Amino acid sequence: MSFPRRIVWPTMALTLVALTLVALAASPARAVDPKLLPGDTELLLSLNVKQILDSPLAKQYKELIDQARGALEGQIQNNPAAKYLDKAGLDLFRDVHSVAAASNGSKEQEAIFIVVDGTFNPAKIVATAQEIARDNAEVLKVTKLGNVDVFEITPPGDKRMYAALINDKTLVACATHAALKDAVNGSARKMKEGFKSLLKTTSAKQSFSFVATGSALAKLIQDAPVPNAEMAVAMFQDLDGLSIAITLNKDIQFQIGMNCKDEETTKKAVAMGNFGLLTVRTLAAQKAKEKAELQPLVDVAKTLRITSEGNNVVLRGDISLENLEKLIKVIPNNFNR
Repeated sequence: MSFPRRIVWPTMALTLVALTLVALAASPARAVDPKLLPGDTELLLSLNVKQILDSPLAKQYKELIDQARGALEGQIQNNPAAKYLDKAGLDLFRDVHSVAAASNGSKEQEAIFIVVDGTFNPAKIVATAQEIARDNAEVLKVTKLGNVDVFEITPPGDKRMYAALINDKTLVACATHAALKDAVNGSARKMKEGFKSLLKTTSAKQSFSFVATGSALAKLIQDAPVPNAEMAVAMFQDLDGLSIAITLNKDIQFQIGMNCKDEETTKKAVAMGNFGLLTVRTLAAQKAKEKAELQPLVDVAKTLRITSEGNNVVLRGDISLENLEKLIKVIPNNFNR
């Protein structure tokens, strides 16, 4: 007996994990191992699910988190594919730790490369995939690439996709066999130097991180229905690269990084930036004197600091959830006049 097509595609446990979460961070390890990514990668977005759920802020709002989790679990269990997740020994909320999506900056689906880190049972997952493939060879095939099992998935009316468990902790999924082969082999990639440099500012301890070259950002903005798109494209084309990261802890920690052409330029930028922070703190203090409800601006300004990391200029700071809520309420009324 064959499985209905509407069941087979979501049933493929590996791809379901990747696509579900993507739709929905000595020195610390980077958010994603660069050896897994295609050589033309110029954009990387990472979401550290486990760090977010284990963070003090998430525990503080445990009731809301549990409600959201319950709603998602209900949707999963109502899907006919749920039994195959069970057979594969896969619990999305327990076993998936982080998910990342990489691209060369193109808007095409074929450019997307997905990396999911977690705790997997390869034997159970492969056995489940083989069970599905036996009666649905036109949708799913299980092949080999060296010692690694490869899942070739062809959803009805859609393009083929490849996925593989490189080990019991890492799943990759992409649109081309060549990109999958490179990830499995784990050979060094010749990425743009600015992108590789900014990637070092990210950490597996961050909740969310985003790294992109200026050219990739320009491609994303081009022809987008946003105000001053042409001006933004020109600005991004002159930018080597940009990184943004947020970490949920007791407070919300944030950082913004920019890549410079050399270390001398970086040092000058840091010196100018820290001088500028003095002005920011002074202005924040003046605003708070005029209106006491703007005191959170002073608190945030005190945490701001600019440092250099190689050719990168990195601005860091943090804000408490209480201060963030206050600023969301008062800033529009004080600055949009």
